[in-house]
Amino acid sequence: MDHTNDDDGRPFAIPDLWGPSHIYLGGIENNGLLFSQLRLDDIDVKLPAPLEPSQDANGFFAAPDFTLGESHKQPVPNQSPSVQGGARIEVDAESISYDAFWLLPDSIPLKEPEFLSWEAFDNAQPKDLQSSYITENGPVAFDAAISAHDDPLHIKNTGHVVVRAKTYVSSLLALGLGRTSILYSWDEGKKTFIPYFPKMRISGYTGDCLDDLTTIFMGCGNVTRSLQNFIHTTYIKNTSPGRIALADVASTLLVAIQARLSSNTSKHNSLLQLQDLFRPAHSILRCFQQIVSNVSITRNDESMLSTIYQEIQLLEHRTDSLQDILLEVLSRVSQPWRKFSSEWLGTLREADHAITKQGHGKSFVKVENTQWIDGQGLQVQEPDFVLDFDKIPSFIAPEDARTMFEVGKSLRSLREHHPNHPLSKTNVIESACPPLLEWGFSWDDIMEIQSKARQYEEGLVAAIQKFSDIGQESNQPNHVRQQSTREAPILDFFGRPESDMKAHILASIGAFDRPLRANNPNDRLSRKLDDCLLNTNKPYQDENSSISPPLSLIPTLCFGPIISAQARIVHGTCMRMLFRSHHLREHLDVQRSFHLLGNGVFSSRLSQALFDPDLETAERQRGVARSGGPVGLRLGGRDSWPPASSELRLALMGVLTESHATTDNRGVAHANTFLEQGSLPGDLSFAVRDMSDEEIERCMDPDSIEALDFLRLSYKPPAPLDTVITALILYKYDQIFKLLLRMIRMLYITSALFRGAMDRGSSHENDGYTSKKFRIEAHHFISSVCGYFFDTGIESTWRIFQRKLDSIERRIATDDDNGKLGMDEGVDRLRDYHERVLDRIMFALFLRKRQQPVLKLLEEILGLTLQFSKHSLSRPQGSNLNDGTDQKIGDLHARFRKKVSVFITVCRSLSEKKGYGERKHVDGQNTAERGLFAHDDLAEGSMISHLLSRLEISNYYSRATGSGM
Repeated sequence: MDHTNDDDGRPFAIPDLWGPSHIYLGGIENNGLLFSQLRLDDIDVKLPAPLEPSQDANGFFAAPDFTLGESHKQPVPNQSPSVQGGARIEVDAESISYDAFWLLPDSIPLKEPEFLSWEAFDNAQPKDLQSSYITENGPVAFDAAISAHDDPLHIKNTGHVVVRAKTYVSSLLALGLGRTSILYSWDEGKKTFIPYFPKMRISGYTGDCLDDLTTIFMGCGNVTRSLQNFIHTTYIKNTSPGRIALADVASTLLVAIQARLSSNTSKHNSLLQLQDLFRPAHSILRCFQQIVSNVSITRNDESMLSTIYQEIQLLEHRTDSLQDILLEVLSRVSQPWRKFSSEWLGTLREADHAITKQGHGKSFVKVENTQWIDGQGLQVQEPDFVLDFDKIPSFIAPEDARTMFEVGKSLRSLREHHPNHPLSKTNVIESACPPLLEWGFSWDDIMEIQSKARQYEEGLVAAIQKFSDIGQESNQPNHVRQQSTREAPILDFFGRPESDMKAHILASIGAFDRPLRANNPNDRLSRKLDDCLLNTNKPYQDENSSISPPLSLIPTLCFGPIISAQARIVHGTCMRMLFRSHHLREHLDVQRSFHLLGNGVFSSRLSQALFDPDLETAERQRGVARSGGPVGLRLGGRDSWPPASSELRLALMGVLTESHATTDNRGVAHANTFLEQGSLPGDLSFAVRDMSDEEIERCMDPDSIEALDFLRLSYKPPAPLDTVITALILYKYDQIFKLLLRMIRMLYITSALFRGAMDRGSSHENDGYTSKKFRIEAHHFISSVCGYFFDTGIESTWRIFQRKLDSIERRIATDDDNGKLGMDEGVDRLRDYHERVLDRIMFALFLRKRQQPVLKLLEEILGLTLQFSKHSLSRPQGSNLNDGTDQKIGDLHARFRKKVSVFITVCRSLSEKKGYGERKHVDGQNTAERGLFAHDDLAEGSMISHLLSRLEISNYYSRATGSGM
């Protein structure tokens, strides 16, 4: 717009709104319109001039015509009279500008507006307008421009091959579905699709534009081929149920994608719509390819499930339907593992071969040989079920995994030893409608699972009670059972009326006459895939309106109630059987009485048979007849050692039997039962320990501390008590018995020396000061250590164990209806508690692995005491020794005091060490368990302080060490 006349002195002048701008130079040749000077080779003439935009007279939104036409066409008179204030005014029409049309005379007629209607607006035919942009003048002009040899647009598409749009679109669709076509073929070596033409395009599009468009279709095709190869390889080479399930999921995914995309492509008319159709499929395929790629390096099905679970956790923040699809994939792929777990738990009948100890195991249950030493000292191996933690998926907590394993192990032990029990019958469990291990990804699903578990537990308790009552009725007289049988209703189909039979047969024929229904399986994964592929423009909505729980909590919330319900029933029943039918308490008392030397008669008889020098020797001597009295081994008073097996049997014959007959009132009846059967519990007997050559060499010295290490107690727990008294527990009992055997020997020797010194007329009456002092200190040290071992280490610990056993028996007695002792508390917890009891005893006796230096120091002190005893016994009768004359005893005493002082110092440092003796849980947890078998009462930290109070209550050795000794 020209603003040169803005300052002409007319402040109210209206500018020329339709006037040309002063920048416009005029002329058609010099205008700056786009493509105005372009010359094309394939067009004979130049582009037509743009037409004047004509206004549609019938347009609904057309504005009224205020232009009044051209000036020469208007019938404007030269003068138009007007009267104002009684005067005539002459108006020159030529001098009036048409811009100020309101100044024209009223006699000039205006164009009347036309009547417009909706029908005229709908039927209006738009007129094509000529555009100045080449891309808006159709594909012909655009193709001609980009195909020119001089490339005026600099697009660099002159070498591209132009193909038909229909062929390109169909090939693009086949490419996205992973199929070969006219334009794309699969290269097996490169594992990708390759176009037949390196550079191609369709009319109206550039090659670069189509290359970007082809990327998503190329990705879908390559991933589809990769998944097809994975499916084919898995079905042919792999026998793993989990990988076959994953391949089945991949097959379902490809079938759903190809079926839905193939049927919906006809509804889309552009490449952009086709790309938008494949976009969700590309997202799903790419995510699934990542899962398959990560799964390919896993070793087993459980590792594969852990990988899939971790991949889904990484996508937990997504709010689209992809996460819901992946959760369904996890449910499908984990189905074989969940089926086996349900079979192992007992909530599902075993479809395949039952898992036995003669097999190789399956999944997290493996069969291994457990080693133990039999009564002849031979190493025996027996197969047993073992939990394999490496084959537990990461979404299963270690506590739940162990509970599952122990429930299945206890259930199979119950079936083996009590086949007539209701829990051993599969039909009894099935009558309670047991729930299977299943996933629930919403709060409603989880609440439903918990409700099923609760109903199953109540139903199983009722079923057990019902079958128990039936078993009691089977013991009734025959006439009572016959009477109840007659009263029972008998269902007989052929006893029904003939009309009912005809109606039943006709209904059956009618059912066969009807056509088969379409096989449309209710596949949740296919439905979710369809929703994702079809409803791409709709916001995703979960099936459940409530907020879903975190993925990390879902496995515990879903599987925990079912596992706990089964554990409460099975563990309670097995505990009842162990205590009532197999007398577990009596077998544990046997270990306390003999392995831990808790029976005073046994300890006294064993010490007398091994060490008493007044007994007749069991060694065969030529020409010497035995008197027929009791015989012994007389350790320390004979020439040959170790004794022969016949001597050992002769000296120890009857010790175990007579000692077991003197048990307390609790075990008298059961002990008499064993004696009547001619055997002791677990075939308890003395045996020779299997030893190495080095250990045998040390045993051959009767003056060494290892002289009796060859002697042991042989005990084999009868099944199913071996689930509580395991081979490892028996090994710990054996280690304790070996140390206690050394200690009763030392106690016997020091007591004999002390008594001999107190008797007048003995060979020790004239001993020197050093010998007397050594004898007193040795007796004090050995008696203090033995008192600590037997009282603090064994008696106090076993008293805690007895209180726990009493609590179990009280629960069993007061809960006869179902025997539920706790959620996870059963045979495995009792076994662990039993093992922790022995660990506490071994800690007090310095038998733990980290206490080996302390035990070695104690053995050196005992060895010095044995040397002193040997020297005292070998001294001639009536010899008189003064202080300082027996240099050997003085040296032994000095070494003895030094060792004892070091031993006390070490014990004091251990008792003051923070955290020493605090035992961690077997699974690595440092928190105390809560429940029936809580081990808070088995703390170990303050036990060594009891030994210090016995040894040095007056700081005797500390003062001696400080004075220079």
